[in-house]
Amino acid sequence: MAANFQVESIWQSVSSGTAKIVSRFCLLSVACMAVATASGCGLLANAMYIVKGVDLPAEFDDLKEKKVAVIVSTEAGLNEDGTANLVTRHISELFARNIKKVEMVNTDEVDRIVHDQPIGDRSVSIIGSRLRADYVVLVELTDLKLKDGQTLFRGRSNATVSAYKAGDGDRAVFRKSFPEFIYPQNGAPVTDFDEIQFKRIYLSELSMRIARTFYPFDPSIDVAKDAAVSSLGSGQ
Repeated sequence: MAANFQVESIWQSVSSGTAKIVSRFCLLSVACMAVATASGCGLLANAMYIVKGVDLPAEFDDLKEKKVAVIVSTEAGLNEDGTANLVTRHISELFARNIKKVEMVNTDEVDRIVHDQPIGDRSVSIIGSRLRADYVVLVELTDLKLKDGQTLFRGRSNATVSAYKAGDGDRAVFRKSFPEFIYPQNGAPVTDFDEIQFKRIYLSELSMRIARTFYPFDPSIDVAKDAAVSSLGSGQ
């Protein structure tokens, strides 16, 4: 019980705004050590620039003030399994929180419209039209694996995200691939998680990496999150 509480507490803290503080504190420590062993104002200025953090811009920023639906494809099909449903909800929530005045189509309504279409004839443009969405964001997720050997959780998958604009048919106006997305990089011992718990953590992180393609974000947050998950097994 204590181990599970530790996992959830650490994950919640590094997934929230406090992760920025943690990661920048780590970077500040590195920067201070560098300044202590070298001279010159330029080095100090560079260190402070790192600590301050600079948001990277959205790679596709046309979802602002638009009505958007998210659908996820896995080997099972469109919105056909728990993995797809979890990723759909994560990304929809992240869009709602981070994209200015975006209107998200309710995920239950998306599911209903998707499953109204014949399995072999599901069209992104038709689904988007029936939902009256300005954009449909489609995530294609394949080759999901959670373990690296018998003793280590180390999630791995291939993903592609595409944006389809209403009226443009089944032609994507934006596409980005995430080949072999691995998380955490150093893995985490299987003794610290059960598989369901780790799958939730991995898919949450993957969803965040995909979602922030569409809004500005601070990349320094990744340092703290990866380190927190990987360090659980060391007793730190």
